[in-house]
Amino acid sequence: MTAVRRPGIDFWRGFALLTIFVNHIPGHVLYAFTHRNFGVSDAAELFVLLAGVSAAFAYLRDSGAGLGSRRIVDVLMRAFQLYVAHLALVLVAVAVIGAFVVRTGDMRVLQWFHLDVLVAQPVEALVGVALLTFQPAYLNILPLYVSILLLLPVLLLLFARSTMLGLAVSLALYVAAQLFGWAPPVWPNDGGWSFNPLAWQFLFACGLALGQGIESGVRVSNRVLDVVAPAYLAAAAAWALLDYPVTPDFSPLPAFLWDFDKVNLTLPRLLHVLALAYCVSRLPLGRLYAHLMAQPLVVMGRHPLPVFCLGTVLSLAAQVMRPEFAGALSFDLLILAAGVLGQGALAFALDWHRHGVRRADRTAATR
Repeated sequence: MTAVRRPGIDFWRGFALLTIFVNHIPGHVLYAFTHRNFGVSDAAELFVLLAGVSAAFAYLRDSGAGLGSRRIVDVLMRAFQLYVAHLALVLVAVAVIGAFVVRTGDMRVLQWFHLDVLVAQPVEALVGVALLTFQPAYLNILPLYVSILLLLPVLLLLFARSTMLGLAVSLALYVAAQLFGWAPPVWPNDGGWSFNPLAWQFLFACGLALGQGIESGVRVSNRVLDVVAPAYLAAAAAWALLDYPVTPDFSPLPAFLWDFDKVNLTLPRLLHVLALAYCVSRLPLGRLYAHLMAQPLVVMGRHPLPVFCLGTVLSLAAQVMRPEFAGALSFDLLILAAGVLGQGALAFALDWHRHGVRRADRTAATR
């Protein structure tokens, strides 16, 4: 099932991809200027929300006629594609980081990326990679997407019946995961996933609801939200710019109501990305999305998986090489240029290929 292309969604997804690329290079000259430093959410929340919106366009269109087994199969096949992409990404990442370790003999690099377990417990680590329970640093977002997509058929069935029913069930799972500490374990290490899918699925469900509303022509507009949403964003920006001067503790209230935990997507982070999305939706940005200068981001947003994978490999390579250049500005600019040009070139090549295939299909159909 092919999603309806919407330039605004693709633009912000491309923006999220480039932001993730920069955020994956700590210390980069632009690292302090990404929007994660001006609030309590970052590009990961934005990307998951937009993934839910796009899923609504792809799988909930004409849902009144029933979802059908074909759409469910499409979802499961997409989950499998992401799973295979994750395995390939881990392999390439290990090769990139391992090549640096072999060249320099600096085994500390393996610890930076939590890859030292590959040396200590190679068999267990390989099994963990296949089970998605061993997730090296910066390689833990695709397992989240795979898990959400495995849950998506249930969400689609619920949303096809009623948007409120789907949101209610998803919210119930979110609250239960927070209150009872539900989270898939990691192995062979201890602890839980870096992104708890039982919590993050609610943000995806919010994206489904937003996508349904957009598809139905519903435009959210509320005078209270027009005041509350930007006020919350301003307060969060001030708090972040002051470097979180006070550690909040509103016990005995549950921690997810006031904490800033990214692993379990606590309420302040969830509300922040929703407020951000609401405020952006109220802006007249149609001309921006159609502008020639915006097209690289739009095209990148059309191909999120391959662009994300390439950006991740480039950012990991930049991380291991950057210390050798002592954080030089020239190297940071070179990293940025390589990342933008590389991801952009890949996206345009895939777009060109997609249009070529469609033209060939139309030509064959007219014969």
